[in-house]
Amino acid sequence: MIEALRQYDIFDEEVLLSLHLLPSQGYCNTNYKLKSDKRTYLVRKFRLADRDRAAEFRVQQKAFQYKIGAKPLLLDQEAGIMISLFLPGSHKEKLQRKEIRLLARALRKLHRIPFGGKAMQLPRKLRHKIYPFNKELVLCHNDVSVKNILFTRGIKLIDWEYAGLGERYFDLASACEEFGFDRAAERYFLYCYGEKINDAKLQVYKEIYAILYKEWFEKLEKGELTFHPHDEACTVSRR
Repeated sequence: MIEALRQYDIFDEEVLLSLHLLPSQGYCNTNYKLKSDKRTYLVRKFRLADRDRAAEFRVQQKAFQYKIGAKPLLLDQEAGIMISLFLPGSHKEKLQRKEIRLLARALRKLHRIPFGGKAMQLPRKLRHKIYPFNKELVLCHNDVSVKNILFTRGIKLIDWEYAGLGERYFDLASACEEFGFDRAAERYFLYCYGEKINDAKLQVYKEIYAILYKEWFEKLEKGELTFHPHDEACTVSRR
């Protein structure tokens, strides 16, 4: 694979030295660490063919501009490859107050980035739960999981393939559930987020998050890798 990477213009003035699988892999991409004589890169080989990778690349460009994402350098849709600068850092399952504050502010920054397009939809069977609430559509990551939060010099979000226009409450609920915030930690997280939050709406989205991800991981364990929980067809096997 390293020979194939040498064709790209971004490496014209560099010598590629090594390419290794990262020890921690996601569900939607195969991730490699590429080293040259000048820089270190993240190479992502796509596993899913149903994502809009051009839109993902544009969103990550915006995230980099707002200092909450890695710098994307190249997208080759035909080869199914995206290359970004590599960010050293770590993932954490439990957060201290400083880390909660960093996460809240990163999400607030993301949700304030101007963005248009078609809003993502919940599966029909769950839409009745949000009918009582007004829509608050913003640019969302839509996959705020422990594996997609990188603590480095500050905090960065990674893996943007599900990002798009959506409800801020899905991201907020995902963070609360993923990191197991108790009520005190949740209040501090929302305080640091700095926007007026409807608590009843947040609790409904936490319930929705729990339902969707339970179903998704059950199907994943059975080898029925389905669409992402935010996709309308999430209950349909892709076999």
